[in-house]
Amino acid sequence: MIASSPEHAVELLDRAFNDRDVDTVMGFYEDEAVVVTEPGRTVRGRVQLRSFFERAMKSGASATQLKTHVFEADGVALFLSRWTLEYKDSNGEVSTRELVATTVFREQPGGGWKVLIDNSLGPLVLDA
Repeated sequence: MIASSPEHAVELLDRAFNDRDVDTVMGFYEDEAVVVTEPGRTVRGRVQLRSFFERAMKSGASATQLKTHVFEADGVALFLSRWTLEYKDSNGEVSTRELVATTVFREQPGGGWKVLIDNSLGPLVLDA
């Protein structure tokens, strides 16, 4: 799928994540993309990203955007969002967590937008 804007990419990416479609999710990330998985920890590249997303999807996690904003310049975009993560906690009960994300997208030569840096934890990385 080709995303016409960073906002469109996130819409499609969230839909694929919530549908547990790891192949489609991977299609929205550059080959050497970096994803923050928790404060102080990142994964990088196709193999690590796929493993991370497969584990997250297997856990039943789902994402919903609440509010977003994009700053774009010369084919690079900073996507900011307030979003919720719904997941099962250690007791098996469903929990919801509200987070702030900062994500960097790059416009692709053949069209569309892909993630280069995905920090879905936003300022929480400062606590690492």
